Amino acid sequence: MPEPIFRKDYRPSSHLILTTELDFNLGDKETIVSSRIVFYKNPVVSNSVNELFLNGESLELISIKVDGLDVSYELKEDGLFLLNPPDDFVLEVKVRIHPESKTDLNGLYQSSGNFCTQCEAMGFRQITYYLDRPDVLSVFTTKINANREHYPVLLSNGNLIEETNNQAIWHDPAPKPCYLFALVAGKLDFLQDEYITSTGRKVDLRVYVEPHNMHKTAFAMESLIKAFEWDEKRFNLSYDLDIYMIVAVDDFNMGAMENKGLNIFNSDCVLASQESSTDLSFIRIESIIGHEYFHNWTGNRVTCRDWFQLSLKEGLTVFRDQEFSSDLRSRAIQRITDVIQLKTRQFAEDSGPMAHPVRPESYIAMDNFYTSTVYEKGAEVIRMIHSILGEEGFQRGMKLYFERHDGDAVTIDDFVESMANANDKNFESFMLWYSQAGTPEVSVEDDYDENNQTYSATFTQKNQKTPYMIPNQFGLIDKDGEEIESGLIIIDELVKTISFNNIKSKPIPSWFRGFSSPIKFSSDLSIQNKIYLASSDTDPFNRWDSAQSLWLEYVLNPDQVIEKDLFQMIKNLFNNESDYSLLSEMISLPSEQIIHQNVGKINVQEVHNQRNQSILSIASTFKDELLELYDQLNTPKAFDLSTQSIGERALKNKCLSYLSKLGEYDIAYKQFIKAECMTDQFGAFQCLLDSENPYRVDVITQFYKQHQSDVQVMDKWFSTQCISSVSSVENVRSLMQHELFSMTNPNRIRSVIGSFSQNSIQFHCQEGYQLLTEVIIELDQLNPQIAARFAGIYNHWRRFTAQYSKLQESQLNSIIQSDNLSKDVYEIIHSALKGKA
Repeated sequence: MPEPIFRKDYRPSSHLILTTELDFNLGDKETIVSSRIVFYKNPVVSNSVNELFLNGESLELISIKVDGLDVSYELKEDGLFLLNPPDDFVLEVKVRIHPESKTDLNGLYQSSGNFCTQCEAMGFRQITYYLDRPDVLSVFTTKINANREHYPVLLSNGNLIEETNNQAIWHDPAPKPCYLFALVAGKLDFLQDEYITSTGRKVDLRVYVEPHNMHKTAFAMESLIKAFEWDEKRFNLSYDLDIYMIVAVDDFNMGAMENKGLNIFNSDCVLASQESSTDLSFIRIESIIGHEYFHNWTGNRVTCRDWFQLSLKEGLTVFRDQEFSSDLRSRAIQRITDVIQLKTRQFAEDSGPMAHPVRPESYIAMDNFYTSTVYEKGAEVIRMIHSILGEEGFQRGMKLYFERHDGDAVTIDDFVESMANANDKNFESFMLWYSQAGTPEVSVEDDYDENNQTYSATFTQKNQKTPYMIPNQFGLIDKDGEEIESGLIIIDELVKTISFNNIKSKPIPSWFRGFSSPIKFSSDLSIQNKIYLASSDTDPFNRWDSAQSLWLEYVLNPDQVIEKDLFQMIKNLFNNESDYSLLSEMISLPSEQIIHQNVGKINVQEVHNQRNQSILSIASTFKDELLELYDQLNTPKAFDLSTQSIGERALKNKCLSYLSKLGEYDIAYKQFIKAECMTDQFGAFQCLLDSENPYRVDVITQFYKQHQSDVQVMDKWFSTQCISSVSSVENVRSLMQHELFSMTNPNRIRSVIGSFSQNSIQFHCQEGYQLLTEVIIELDQLNPQIAARFAGIYNHWRRFTAQYSKLQESQLNSIIQSDNLSKDVYEIIHSALKGKA
């Protein structure tokens, strides 16, 4: 049984590393890695060292020397012990590895015949023996030897020092932990541009892709330049090397990796064109390009001391990329998008067996903690700090953080201390956000004293012994739609009453504007008042949030909602709302996953039916308005990615989805045939695949013939079929036999099994669960990290009604009894069986 690692057991390394010289001889059947590593005794460690453990996995040791001499060592499965090491010494190691046969996509591996690396969190130990921990920083020099006919492009971190016929030497002048190491070798072309930083540095910008994808690189380059500009303008942070490279690879476990100066990306997060990418894909690519660039300072220049501090870099950088997208595009829509993702994934995580604080206290497999809690909730915690301090105060804190810690490996406490010190603020009580798992629940009761013209609100933090510090952006709105009071209040007691004087009449409160804090909030606000806020709130996010609350009531408790009043509000929105993106979101019902979080026991079929019936009611009531709006928006127009155009396409396709529910398939098919961009073609494709209709088989065939050579579009083709409510388990099994399906490509397996797991009608049955279990067991032998992600689909098995929970429990038991189960999958399954609902 794998043993957990605890944060409380952290100890500094007895030795540190000054320089690391790596020499790679890349071959088709094996790779030889020679390393020369200069060690020195850590000055904070005073005791003598009898043995020094170096991490190493799947390595064949060829030779090892210390200061040129033979050395005493003890070889283990997960590394080796150097016995009686000197305080200062040079270690020379030569190992043999096999990138060509690696399917876990960690360390050095091959993708489409090209070499690439993934070293975060613990992949570097699959390259050579090393102190593979984030608090050991070293200056790296990398020599790459290869047959240039097979591998004409040879890349690594830093600046190119020398290049010959079969060799390239790269040097990274800034010390970095080994998880930021990167190497790429292969047949690649690149798009080139340049950027002059505010400090006058000329930076060579390059986006490397396989030659056939060159036509899909322009948007990535535009996004990169915008990221450079934004980080200088908003955070006064400039780039520090002479070259910045992005490489797109098809086989990648994550979205992208911020390796210093050489970012390796999942192709899906780089490649974009009007014909192959939806608007959402463009926006996602822009965000991820920004995210990885912003890591140059928040993650690379200042890195985390240990993996428990992962949110130090990820939560902060997610906040920065969210702000980047908000400043470039619609702040309201970005906030809505972020909160939907948070409520869908992170709130569910908080209520399941793998619930953990933003800073976890233990792990068995670190890869399992690249979670929505660490990333998205971590970003929300940073956002609260920003709300409390304001933009100016937050920037003061960031400035002090970099002044104190540039070049260091630090902790979350160091970051918060910088924020506190720069603003003379006490954040001691705020740290509960980092140490406690679960989503806080807050309720409010309000009261109006007409005689004294005083309005008061009493906030209660439920189920808490120690109060959180909870920022609450608010507004008070009178019956005429005027905002009579607004600002920020801090709820820092278990029960806290806030009073407002000189209030002429009882206002309608708009609490937690912009989702000020990641909480579950309940109030006694009436349905009528929610309808009023959805129409009249001056905060666009809270207008949407009020509408979502109303839709939840309408789906789950339709007898509690006066349909006439609700639909009158929607009719007014159709007539008066000029922000098409916002209107599209406001008429969208909560997903089934979010509805599941608002019921006791989950009856999948019942929730699906209730939501579907609500959709049909809306579509039937507003058919004329939907048709009129669709026709108005469905006019020829040159493609662009302005906020206005994206909003028009979003609303048009939302109208089409409602109309298709009423059987208006001719309209959808016509849009599919005539579409001049992927957003419109894919929108129609989704509508036509979600039910049996005369066009369904035809569009599946047409879409495939048109896009079969485009890997990213084929992921959409697989995904849309698997998530369709009319696609059975057998249909999915058939797709897994398709020549374009591969169990070793994470994007393709996610597009099939990941999508099918969201198909509430077809997935939740014995056959559907059995398919998922088979995939988890097979995938665990190929890529445990991805297998563990799929295993997490069973996390909430206890929350389902008996007909589903018993079937899922049976599958969990069959997985845990499998032979040679990885620690990644073991941790997920063990937690699900032993943990809470």
